[in-house]
Amino acid sequence: MLTIDWDYPVYVPPEKAASGETASKQYRRALPREEAVKYIAGDDPRPLLVLRECKVCNGTDDALLKGGMENEQTYLLSMWFHCVKVPVDVMEEDHPFHNLFTTDNVEHLFICSVDGSNHDALESQTSRTELWKSMRKLLAAEYEGKPDKALKLISKVLDKMDLVDERWNELTTKRDDILEEDGPKSKKLPKLEKEIARLEKDKETLHGLVVKTAKLELKRRQDAEKAKADAAETSGAKAGA
Repeated sequence: MLTIDWDYPVYVPPEKAASGETASKQYRRALPREEAVKYIAGDDPRPLLVLRECKVCNGTDDALLKGGMENEQTYLLSMWFHCVKVPVDVMEEDHPFHNLFTTDNVEHLFICSVDGSNHDALESQTSRTELWKSMRKLLAAEYEGKPDKALKLISKVLDKMDLVDERWNELTTKRDDILEEDGPKSKKLPKLEKEIARLEKDKETLHGLVVKTAKLELKRRQDAEKAKADAAETSGAKAGA
C-alpha cells in the first residue's frame, strides 16, 4: 500500500480543421500556466503534487522521498493528492508544461490546489518535517475532514497489518515445510489452513478500514454540489412562479 500512484500526462493539442486537403502543422509551444494546470489536473479534483524529473532522478521518486526508511508519512499523505510526473524536457521553453513552474530556478517539486492557486515550491533538499508540514497545510485547506486524524488511524492500522503479514508469512512457510515433508494428507494441515484463512480475512478487513478512513470529502466538490443544488432550486422556484 505504500506506493505513489503517479500520473504521466502527455499534451495532445486540439486538432484544427483542415483547409482543403492540407492541415497546418501544429508547432510545440508552452501553454499559459492556467491552461497547463487545467490540462494536467484533468477530471481529478484533488490538489496537485507535481514532480519534475531530471537526468539524475529520472525514473525514481528521489526528488520526493528521502534516504532511509522514514517515508511512510510521505506515501500516506500522497493518497490525497493527484500525483503527476512531468519529463526532463519540461525545462525547454517550448514544452507545453514549461509554465507550470513559477520560479527561474525551476523547482523539482511543487504542490498546489487544482486550479493552480496555493502554489508551494518544494526543493528536493527540503526536510521531511518541512515537506509534511506543507502537504498537511494544503490538505487541511482542501479537505472537509481532518487529514491528521485519518493519518494517525491509518498508521495504526498499517502497524496491525504488518503483524498480520508477519504471522501469515510464518504460517505459510510452515505449511510449505509440512507439505514437503509429510505431503498434502498431513493431519497438521487443516488447523494451519484455518489459521491462514483467518489471517487473510483479517488482512482484507484492515485494508477495507484503510480505504474507508482515507475517504475525505473535498471542500471544492461540496461547494460545487451546493451551488448546483441552489441553482436547481432557484430554477424550480422561478418555474413554479
